[in-house]
Amino acid sequence: MEQVMNPRTESNTFTKKIGQTTYVVRFHYNENARETMQEKINRMLVNEASRPDFMETEAESPD
Repeated sequence: MEQVMNPRTESNTFTKKIGQTTYVVRFHYNENARETMQEKINRMLVNEASRPDFMETEAESPD
């Protein structure tokens, strides 16, 4: 079953095959954003690592 992609969103789409499943991922972003995606990811990582329960949660992981 082939689906036709919207030309406006086609450049904001990628596919990823994991096992027998193919995922079509569409993304969008705010062109007026005040920070880049890299800055946002860095901010999120710093916030997560500075949580008081971060080390507790990591220590309890069964990995």
